[in-house]
Amino acid sequence: MLINIKYLVITVISIFLALGIGILVGVQMDSEEIIVEQQEITLQKMEEKFSELNQTNEELKNQIQKLSDANQLSETYIKNIFPDYIKGKLAGMHVVVVETSGDYVYTEMRQALKTAGADVVSISFDNDKLFNMTEEDESELMAYFKLASKENIIPAIVKNVSDAAYGKANKENLAFLIEKGILYVSGNLETPANYVVIAGGSSRDEGDNRYEAIDIPLIRELKKYSLPVIGVETTDAKISYIEMYKKQNISTVDNVDTVIGQTSLILVMTGKEGHYGVKNSANSLMPFLSEEEKTQ
Repeated sequence: MLINIKYLVITVISIFLALGIGILVGVQMDSEEIIVEQQEITLQKMEEKFSELNQTNEELKNQIQKLSDANQLSETYIKNIFPDYIKGKLAGMHVVVVETSGDYVYTEMRQALKTAGADVVSISFDNDKLFNMTEEDESELMAYFKLASKENIIPAIVKNVSDAAYGKANKENLAFLIEKGILYVSGNLETPANYVVIAGGSSRDEGDNRYEAIDIPLIRELKKYSLPVIGVETTDAKISYIEMYKKQNISTVDNVDTVIGQTSLILVMTGKEGHYGVKNSANSLMPFLSEEEKTQ
């Protein structure tokens, strides 16, 4: 009996298809096993890495704690010897502190100056009041100071502050500005300052340039009286004024909220001018001390 060629071809194709399907299923099963194996290996490696990272993290935490403890001890030691070291260094000196922004508190700095023997006077600007005056306030100030334009209000106030630092305060003018809530004054302004400390820095948004209206004009006015000026700010000042102060050729301290910064401030007043602190604007952490000064 003759074999129909058509059925023969179909049979051969079926056999090859069956073989192909079998091979494909086999390969897939092997691939799945390989993939599962690789996933298990990867998972194991990740677990090992995670364990290593946890261990490293714990070691770093311990190191940080040790450094923090050591720093705390150093800070305690410095604070204990600080009053004795600065005592009398500014004896007989009349210092006027002008806080220009009102964004930061400089109480500890003023206390350090007093501990060093200085007679400290404080003048603080209320910038919220100064830069957000009502039309009525502007009219009153213009009338009081006999000004032709409201643009002359801040310069007039700055001039009165510089006069006060020079010991030529117009008491009526200051009393008026205090009454209006623009200035706060504490201390004796009857004698010229031996040193003026401009305490600035801003916590406001980028682009705040209020130093152009108050700090820089004030420094220039004080220089007309040949009064020595130093610009300071806190370590955490969001917007630093130090670079602007440096352009006015005055000494600066950018970490005056710390004992080291307060030491630098007092040393600047004893003749060690320069730019000190922890920011990029500083030339060194603090003034260099001679061997003789270290033992004092």
